[in-house]
Amino acid sequence: MKLLLHTDSLVDLVLNPNDSFSEMLSRKRISAWVLAASLPEAYSRIRETVDEPTARERLNEMLDSLSVLPMAGPEVKDTLQNSHTEFSETLSSRGSRDNGLDGILTTQPDRFSALNVDAFTLDDLTERLAQPAEPVSQVPLLDIPGSYHEWLNSAENELYDVIRSGKFILGPQVRRLEESIAQYCQCKHAVGVSSGTDALVIALMAAEIGPGDEVITTPFTFFATVGSIVRVGATPVFVDIDPVTFNLDMSRVEDAITEKTKAVIPVHLYGQCADMAPLNTLAAERNLVVIEDAAQAIGAEYKDRRAGSLGDMGCFSFFPTKNLGGFGDGGIVTTNSDALHERLQILRVHGSHPKYYHKFIGGNFRLDTLQAGVVAAKLPYLDQWTAQRQENAGRYRKGIADAGLGDRVRPPVEVESRHIYNQFVVRIADGQRDALREHFKQKKIGCEVYYPLSLHEQECFRALGYKTGDFPESERAAGETLALPNSFEITAEQQDYVIEAIQDFYS
Repeated sequence: MKLLLHTDSLVDLVLNPNDSFSEMLSRKRISAWVLAASLPEAYSRIRETVDEPTARERLNEMLDSLSVLPMAGPEVKDTLQNSHTEFSETLSSRGSRDNGLDGILTTQPDRFSALNVDAFTLDDLTERLAQPAEPVSQVPLLDIPGSYHEWLNSAENELYDVIRSGKFILGPQVRRLEESIAQYCQCKHAVGVSSGTDALVIALMAAEIGPGDEVITTPFTFFATVGSIVRVGATPVFVDIDPVTFNLDMSRVEDAITEKTKAVIPVHLYGQCADMAPLNTLAAERNLVVIEDAAQAIGAEYKDRRAGSLGDMGCFSFFPTKNLGGFGDGGIVTTNSDALHERLQILRVHGSHPKYYHKFIGGNFRLDTLQAGVVAAKLPYLDQWTAQRQENAGRYRKGIADAGLGDRVRPPVEVESRHIYNQFVVRIADGQRDALREHFKQKKIGCEVYYPLSLHEQECFRALGYKTGDFPESERAAGETLALPNSFEITAEQQDYVIEAIQDFYS
């Protein structure tokens, strides 16, 4: 339950700490916000009872377990102009509604009776939580705002620092994020770029791959993997996938190498690393560049090494739906090579070094400093979010097995040491995938097909000369796979609802 603490309730809880309220917060039965605009008044009222040092200490302790909700100046002004009751109550009501909260905690709920918002006392809240929970009736595929209360204040601090500094392009937040991501991915260097797609493009450019070159990759991946190869003028060469991991089948790579082959792009699909050891051995023997498409795999591990450190370069995306996402597009390239690091830095600013002098042509691939701030604010939470996704995956597996659905709904298999579950993708047997997807739609359960058409069958790649049947495992995966809701915000009750919906479909 998501609540806004009105000033009176905040003051009361600071002056009279309540164990049951603290327990609700610690057990995550509720998450609570306070309006930034209410804090001066709350502090002043607390000071009427206790001395200044005590007031500061107690208010700080309370704020450690809450999130502070800002309101923009125009919102405050509009509320002031159009308020027909007490301004404080009207502002709280608007803050609650505009931010999708469930209600307001107050010592005087009657004061909100005309404001079209649920308002209740702590006793009311305790009674509500003691009642049987409302049955789950819908499950979103993702619930991006569901974790705002954890990290929003950290993100706001980063954004305010950027705005005040005026350094919106490659500012200090970008450099700090690069250092943090490099360390997290067990790499020497990282270079922030404008998107996950541009990470792939600039990595190919840094490897001097272009017209006349061939790049081996998988046909079962997001379009950007292959689109980036074509954008630099090279030719993609497809190799079929492993049916267990959905990643590149390394046993087939050598047969695809020609005198024109210059690189291989393995994709760590859905959050599980590809089998990199045999690929790296082959690449060393044949003098090939290995560029990891790790857009879905930040924090994933292969033999205790992190994605992004397993090839010559690793490419990541900070798209909002990723495990570590920003508020828009962004990406990063990791490498252990000093030479590649220097070249990547130059390429992202049109190949300029020093400024206005160009030895080669690059592009505008710079990471927005605002996005770097958001990603940096979320990075400290990433491992606990990954652990939650892994726990969710275990719960799905158990639910599917206990329901006797394992032959019809086949969960992903963990082959490598750390699967981070960017998606939880199951195989649906007997051609029932699309029918189950429609059933989920009726049950208001979010799901997605990643991906409905193998890339060798896409119209824009017809000139490559492939035909249906060339990559049977990729084609089979495109017809059988379905991603279930698995964001770290999902509850056990929501997962039970998904399992029940599957049981209902097959009954």
